[in-house]
Amino acid sequence: MAKTKSTQQTLTVKKRSVQGKRRVARLRQEGQVPGVVYGKGMEPVPVAINHRELVRLLQAKAGEHALVTIRVEEDGKPWEKPALLQDIQHDPVDNRVVHVDFHTILLTEKLKVRVPLVLKGEPVGVKQEGGVMEHFLREIEVECLPTDIPASVEHDVSAMTVGQTIHVSDLAAPAGSKITTDPGAPIASVQMPKVEKPEEAEAGPTEPEVLREKKEEPEAGGEAGGKGEKAPAEGKKPEGKKEKE
Repeated sequence: MAKTKSTQQTLTVKKRSVQGKRRVARLRQEGQVPGVVYGKGMEPVPVAINHRELVRLLQAKAGEHALVTIRVEEDGKPWEKPALLQDIQHDPVDNRVVHVDFHTILLTEKLKVRVPLVLKGEPVGVKQEGGVMEHFLREIEVECLPTDIPASVEHDVSAMTVGQTIHVSDLAAPAGSKITTDPGAPIASVQMPKVEKPEEAEAGPTEPEVLREKKEEPEAGGEAGGKGEKAPAEGKKPEGKKEKE
């Protein structure tokens, strides 16, 4: 089910001449957020945006996907252009917005944007069959005119049973738009939870088998005659030796 179209809001910004890290840091301390407005056929314009106004825009229904009319106050000659929030940077510590980029567009040209994908309901496979739902895809890409950008796309998953997977091809395209995300991409699946097999009891420690090497018994007289030599028999003189006269 397609969600209603996002409403266009107006955001007033001021052209800034402040450059450099120190000056930009001071700008943030004054409650302003540095940004850039750029687009086809125009030079990028550095701007300063009131932090409260920006947060109000981001917390609106369409949030970061909202179509915005940017009103730029420049040298006493303000001008307006429709734009989309192209990029937003947050402080890694407190998540505060530290920089934004707005991309101006033409209302008569189609564009591709990513919008939130919201799953509604509780699957039967979860509620009655004890399964678990895994949610893989949380945004989809659509092609449409800027005035037709949906705030989000919803899909009812109440009828999903264990073993069932829904894909992008199961979604209904929002009015005036075309879904361009891969139709075969999985969105969500309901499966039975994995049961871990109990580990087999570890066998108790066994004493290592001691292999005793059998020593060869020395031949008789081995110590007297040295290794591998036989001692002369009692009463027998060694060969090659003459008796003293």
